[in-house]
Amino acid sequence: MTKFKITFVFIFMIFVSESVLAKGIPLSQLINKYGQYFISDKLIPYSGLSLSYFKNGTIKYVGNIQNGMKHGVWLRYINGSIWKENYLKGKLEGPWEWIRNNGKIWSRGTYKNNKKEGKEKHYYSNGQVYYEGQYSNGKQVG
Repeated sequence: MTKFKITFVFIFMIFVSESVLAKGIPLSQLINKYGQYFISDKLIPYSGLSLSYFKNGTIKYVGNIQNGMKHGVWLRYINGSIWKENYLKGKLEGPWEWIRNNGKIWSRGTYKNNKKEGKEKHYYSNGQVYYEGQYSNGKQVG
């Protein structure tokens, strides 16, 4: 099994084990106020799985919400590719990757406090780097 498949299966198992048959609630059905997601107008912060499906029944995105904020790994599916990003208390934090439908990396980088930070690379489908940049506090510096 490829590294991509192993990573995907591992992440999927974490979501399933934490949700235990939970269907999850799409973000569109939650109320977003003050940067948090709530179950109703009673402003009860939501904690649990959030997911959404395309009309054809395939998953559009999946991730966890903790105390009303995105937290942990979030996966978005875009035309067969996967966009993987990490959240910490509602802010983008840590590595992100865009993975092609063949399992090869399209691009990768890092977020710190909701802003791009450090090295970012984009790759051709053959794995060759076609863009490499450096970010500091969300601004390109190299």
